[in-house]
Amino acid sequence: MINYFALFIFATLYTLIFEYIAHKYILHNYKYFKTAFKNHFKIHHGTSRKNKMYDMGYETIISSYFEIISLVIIGIIHIPIIFLSTFFYLSLIFNMSHYYYVHRRSHINVEWGKKNIPWHYAHHMGKDQNINWGVRSPIIDKFMGTSNY
Repeated sequence: MINYFALFIFATLYTLIFEYIAHKYILHNYKYFKTAFKNHFKIHHGTSRKNKMYDMGYETIISSYFEIISLVIIGIIHIPIIFLSTFFYLSLIFNMSHYYYVHRRSHINVEWGKKNIPWHYAHHMGKDQNINWGVRSPIIDKFMGTSNY
């Protein structure tokens, strides 16, 4: 018998780890990922820092195209998982959608972001933007020792 709850928890943990790794090693890595770095760190972080976390680029889905395209590509790369577990794959898609919703909302409604994901606010507005890599949860940062939260 398939334990759907366990599959969903595993998919959630997988996406939190993936989110941490992508954020830390791709989006903040100028040396190897110049386009991702420019879109994420220079544009997104620069705008957020200048506007106290608010990023007008998230007001419309069209203006956050780089993030949406990246998530679609990640979803496509993971398609083979469907052959092992359709439920696990759908859980990954749910978690990716949840990530986008939470990240977008935190940059449109700053007060909501400060209250609900303060570690992400600290990532953008704190002295050190090279900590607190998790957007939806600080759990991986705490495990890796990269949290000040």
